[in-house]
Amino acid sequence: MRSRIVLGLFAHPDDETFGPGASLARLASEGHEVHLFCATRGDAGTIGTSAALGGRALALLREAELHRACRALGLREPEILDLPDGGLARLEDVTLLRPMVRVIRAVRPEVLVSFHADGISGHLDHRTVTARAARAFDLAAQADLWPDLGPAHAPARFWAYCIPDSKAQRLTARRLFSVPDAEVDAELDVAAHLPAKRAAVAAHASQKPFIDWLEEQLGGLDGYWAKDAFVLAAARVPLPEGARPVRDLFAGMS
Repeated sequence: MRSRIVLGLFAHPDDETFGPGASLARLASEGHEVHLFCATRGDAGTIGTSAALGGRALALLREAELHRACRALGLREPEILDLPDGGLARLEDVTLLRPMVRVIRAVRPEVLVSFHADGISGHLDHRTVTARAARAFDLAAQADLWPDLGPAHAPARFWAYCIPDSKAQRLTARRLFSVPDAEVDAELDVAAHLPAKRAAVAAHASQKPFIDWLEEQLGGLDGYWAKDAFVLAAARVPLPEGARPVRDLFAGMS
């Protein structure tokens, strides 16, 4: 298996971990180069003692937590923008699109990863980042658009992390925006990478009370986290015929 480049695009510090963290750790452990783009510093968080810290202090704390989480997962150092947490949908499209196109052209990933279009929790920031990432997937390949951001690059696939209905139904205390199991295009066995995910969760100490609550609700998380599911949001290289769900995000790629 040759080394490939992956770019995760998310709204907040901890999205990468609480979402597809184990998959990102698996990709990194397999020798792939995994980069992360984070649109905000998480300064509007309210979990645990976050609200008591104030925006500036919380932003600094969550940025430091994100760097530690990336090291735990084996990711490259993240790029973190300072856009308004909770306010991404109010920004002009270009405010997120240009940085995304720039990082895609700079990193030159073969695969993009973000949340499903509904944002898993329905969070408007999640949904906004995924929508802009889908557009950036196309725009980064247009050589005549924003040439100041570097030479055009066309990723092969854009994978959206999702929660299958069968998994969402296990959590009755919180609504998840899930997808029918039949729509899952990829399923990765990540059980061996849960220690890395748990280390990254611990790194996000300010937000960990949510995971503690989730673990209590489910009576444990290892089984719940053992597999990650994705839908193929966009592709220049289609999946092999008759192979859904694939067990490899690079299946059928040369």
